[in-house]
Amino acid sequence: MNEHDFQFRVRQHLNTSARQVSPAVASRLHEARQKALGRQKVTVRRFSLAGISHAFTERALPQGRTAVAMVLILLLVVGSGLLGEMQRMAELEEVDSALLSDDLPIDAYLDQGFDAWVQNNSPD
Repeated sequence: MNEHDFQFRVRQHLNTSARQVSPAVASRLHEARQKALGRQKVTVRRFSLAGISHAFTERALPQGRTAVAMVLILLLVVGSGLLGEMQRMAELEEVDSALLSDDLPIDAYLDQGFDAWVQNNSPD
């Protein structure tokens, strides 16, 4: 007897026995089944795009923390560069404002390059 024949005979025996069960026993079995189904964990279906979600969860999520850390480091480097550039621009703006408003420190007047610049760029 092969496995397929054995399964067929067991199924026939169970079907025959199920028809011979009294209504009271069948009712109790039905209640027990409903109670068991109520306790059963239900799988929650998530949105998936055919094979893409499987590939994403298998490959991308384990490396997700590393990728997030790398992005944060990159943002910090770019941010610090921009902050340094903004500070340098602010310093240049202060010097330009001082030149334009004639509120120059004494050292600026003593600089030989400044004197040459004033003579070359004066409207006279």
